[in-house]
Amino acid sequence: MHLTGRLALLSGALLLAGARSAASQTGADSIAIATRVEIPPQLDGHDQDPAWQVAAPIRTFRMFAPIEDADPTIRTEARIVYDDRALYILVRAFDSRPESIVRLLARRDTDGPPNDQVLIFLDPYHDRRSGYTFIVTAAGVKSDYLLYDDVGSDHSWDGIWDAATGVDSLGWVAEIAIPFHQLRFADHLAPEFGIMIGRWVGRTDERMSWPLYRRSRAGLVSQLGTLRGLERVGATAGVELAPYGLLERGDPVLPEFRGTSRSRVSAGGDVKWNPRSNLSLVGTVNPDFGQVEADPAVLNLTGVEVFQQERRPFFLEGGGLLSFPLWNDGVSQLFYSRRIGRAPALLSERGGLDSPAFTGILGAAKVNARLAAHTSAGLVSAATREEHGRTLPGGSAAVIEPFTMYGAGRILQEFREGRSGFSVMGTSVERSLDDSAIRNRVPRTARVIAVSGQHQSGSGAFRLSMWAGASRVGGATGAISALQLSPVHVFQRPDGPVRYDSTRGALAGTAFSVGLEKVGGGITRFALMYRRISSGFEVNDLGFLTKSGVQTWYSSGELNFSQAGGLLGVPFRRASLTLELGGEWGTDGLPLTRGLNLGGMWQTPGQSELRASVDQQFPGAYCTVACTRGGPSVYNPPRTTLSLDFRGTPRHALVPHALVEGFVDDGRRSHGHKQQVDLTWRARSNLNLSGSGYWSDVRYAWFFYHRFGDPLSDTTHYAVGGLDLDTRTITARADYTITRTLTLQAYGQAFVSRGEWSDIRELGDAKSRDPARAFTSYSDSSITAHPGGIDNKQFRANLVLRWEYRTGSTLFLVWSQDREFNGNTPGRLGLWPGRDLGELFQHPAVNTVAVKASFWFRP
Repeated sequence: MHLTGRLALLSGALLLAGARSAASQTGADSIAIATRVEIPPQLDGHDQDPAWQVAAPIRTFRMFAPIEDADPTIRTEARIVYDDRALYILVRAFDSRPESIVRLLARRDTDGPPNDQVLIFLDPYHDRRSGYTFIVTAAGVKSDYLLYDDVGSDHSWDGIWDAATGVDSLGWVAEIAIPFHQLRFADHLAPEFGIMIGRWVGRTDERMSWPLYRRSRAGLVSQLGTLRGLERVGATAGVELAPYGLLERGDPVLPEFRGTSRSRVSAGGDVKWNPRSNLSLVGTVNPDFGQVEADPAVLNLTGVEVFQQERRPFFLEGGGLLSFPLWNDGVSQLFYSRRIGRAPALLSERGGLDSPAFTGILGAAKVNARLAAHTSAGLVSAATREEHGRTLPGGSAAVIEPFTMYGAGRILQEFREGRSGFSVMGTSVERSLDDSAIRNRVPRTARVIAVSGQHQSGSGAFRLSMWAGASRVGGATGAISALQLSPVHVFQRPDGPVRYDSTRGALAGTAFSVGLEKVGGGITRFALMYRRISSGFEVNDLGFLTKSGVQTWYSSGELNFSQAGGLLGVPFRRASLTLELGGEWGTDGLPLTRGLNLGGMWQTPGQSELRASVDQQFPGAYCTVACTRGGPSVYNPPRTTLSLDFRGTPRHALVPHALVEGFVDDGRRSHGHKQQVDLTWRARSNLNLSGSGYWSDVRYAWFFYHRFGDPLSDTTHYAVGGLDLDTRTITARADYTITRTLTLQAYGQAFVSRGEWSDIRELGDAKSRDPARAFTSYSDSSITAHPGGIDNKQFRANLVLRWEYRTGSTLFLVWSQDREFNGNTPGRLGLWPGRDLGELFQHPAVNTVAVKASFWFRP
C-alpha cells in the first residue's frame, strides 16, 4: 500500500477515536465558583480577611505524584473571589509540622524543589490549549510562565501580579492577586476560565492538585477544571509603558584600539496596548537586549552552525504561537529569533575593524490576537540598522551589515477543543543592498510559507501531525553562489544530487514531514516520523536548519512508568525504557546515518536519577558536510557510544551531577571519552553556589583538515589528518538573594582546547571501506611535515545586580569581561590546564560596565 493510503487509514482511525472522546473533567468535583466581593482581601499572608469567609472552599485535592489519584497525606483548601480589578485566590496548605516547611529565598522565577509552593494554572479562553501559570513559594518567591499547545511553556514571561505568604501553627497560607488586565480572554459578560490549583510539599516532594492532574494522560491545559461565577470582568483595555535608560562603557575589541573606549548613552522602551481583552500589541523602540549570562564557550570544528538559545525577553515572551519546529531535534525551526540582531554578516571577512558584536535593532513590534473562539494569530516585525566597522586611523568606514526588515506571522485554527487544527505561517526578510561586498554576500529577499496540521484522538493519547513548506531566496549571483556552496546545501559536492550553477539569481525548494505518535494512555508510547527536505530548501535568513537534500526516518517505542512502583524488589518513583531506530538518506538515496539507541531512566523514591544509553551506528553510511566540507562523500565506519548520567536528590543541600560518555569507531582507530561533574551547594537559604568541570580527550584517526584549491576545480585537494584533541572547561555560578526583589548573580567560565595534527593525507577512493584506499599520501611536504595544531582559549564572566524597586520596574548594574585567544600551536593538555589558563589571562580583556533602569507603569 502506498504511503498516502496508509496515512489515510491512520487518519481515519484517529478520527473514529476522536468521535469516541473520553469524558472530560466536567463533574461537580472539577467546577469552582468565584464569589464577587466589594472589598477585596488584603494580601498579608493570613486567611482571616472577611472577603475569604464568603467564598466556598475547595477541598477535594488529590495526589498525582508519586502515586496518581491517591489520598494526600496532608490537607489543602482553596477559595476564589474577585472584584472589578482582579482575581484573588487563597490556598491554605495545612501541615502538622510547620517548622519543616521549606521556604528558601531565591530570585524571581526560581521555582521547583525543594521549596513548598502553590501553583495556579489558568486558561482564560477556556480553549484547553493555552493559558498562564502563577507560582509562589512559602518564602514568597514568585514565578510565572505562559502555556501553549497544551504542554508547551514560555518561562520568559513576567506578569504583573502580587502574592503574600505566611506560616502559622496550622501550616502556611498563600494569597494571590492576578489583575484581569494581565490576562487575555474572550469578551463575554460571564466568561468561564479553565483552572487548576496545585501544591508541592518540599520535604517529601508530594504533589497534589484540584482537579486531579493525571501524568499518565497526555496534556496539561486540557485537564484543567472550570471556573464559573465571573461577571462583568471584560474591561481590560489599557496601555502599559516601560521606558528605560542605559549607560554603557567598554573596552575596544581589537588590540589596535587599546587606550580608547566604547561608550554610549541610550534610551528606549516598550509599550503594550490591549485595546480588547483578546488583542495585545507590543512595541519596542531602540531596545537593549543585554542578557544576564553569556553564551557558553564552544570550539566548533564541524563546519555546521551551532544553535544558541534565545535569551532576550522581547522575543521570548509570547513566542509559543510562532514556534514551528521542523523536526524533533529541538533546534530545526522555521522562526529562529536570534537571526534578528545577529552578528554582522562581514564581521569575520574584513580585517582591521573594531566592529559591534551584534547588529543594532532600531525597533520591533508584536501582535497576538484571538480572532475567534478557536482562531489565533501572531505577528512579529523588526528593523535592524546598517552597521559599519570602525577602521584604523586613515582608513575608511566599511559596511558590514545592511539595513534589514524582518517579519514572521502565523494564524492557527483549532477544532474539538484544540485536539485538531491547522495553521499557516510565513517569514520574510528584506535587505537594503547598496554596498557591492554586502550584495554578493547575503541575499536581498528571503521568503518561506508553510502549513501544518494535527489531529489527536479524544483522549489525546494518539496524535497525527504533518507540515509542508516552500522557500525562495533571491539576490545577486554572488550571494546565491555563496548559498549553494554553504554547509547547508553543498551543491559543489561531486557526487551530490544537484549541481552548482554560478548564474543562479534565486534558490527555491520544498520540504514536508509527517508523524504518528502515541503520547499518553497506559505505559506504552511510540513514534513514527518521516521528513524530506529538498536541496534548495532554505530558511536560515530567519529560521534554523543545518542540512538540506536529505530524507529522515525515525521510530521509537517506550515503556513509561509514571507512577511509583518497583521492579525486582527495587522501588522507583518514575522509570522508562526507550528504543529508537532511524536513519537519514540523501534525496538521491545515499545512506548518511543508520542506527539505534537504547536508553533507560530510573528515579529513586528520594528523586535521585540515573540515565544510561547505548547508541550504535550501523555500517554502510557515508559522511558529507562534516567530513569533507562539500567534497565527495566518504565512508563513515560504525560507531558505538555509551553514556551514564547521574543526578542527586534536588532536595538536599548538596546536589551532585556526573556524566560519563565514551565512544569507539573505525575499528577502534578512533576513540574518546568525556566527563562532566557538577556540584550545586545551597550554602544558605538565600545563597546558591555551583561549579562544573568538563574534560574530554579524543583521538580521531582522520578528521577534516583543510581544502586546498577551488571547490569547483578538478584539482581540489580535500586533506584529512589524525587529530588528538583535549578540552577542559571550568564554570562557576553564584546566586545571592538579598531580598525577594534584590539579587546578585555572578558567572564565570574558562575554556581551553588544544590539539595536534598528524599524518596529513588526502581523499582518494572516498567510498572505499579500506582506509589505505580512501586516504592517500599528500605531496606538499611543507604541510605534512608541520601540520600545526589547535589552540583555543576563552574566558567569559559577568556580575549582575538586579533590583526590582517596584512591581515591573527594575534597576540593573552589570559588569562583564571577555578574553579569547586562537592559535595553531600544537600541544596537549594535562589534567589541570594551569599553564594555558595563565597564558589566556596574559591577553588583554574586553571589559564592559553598564547601568540600566526601567520603569513600568499603567496610565
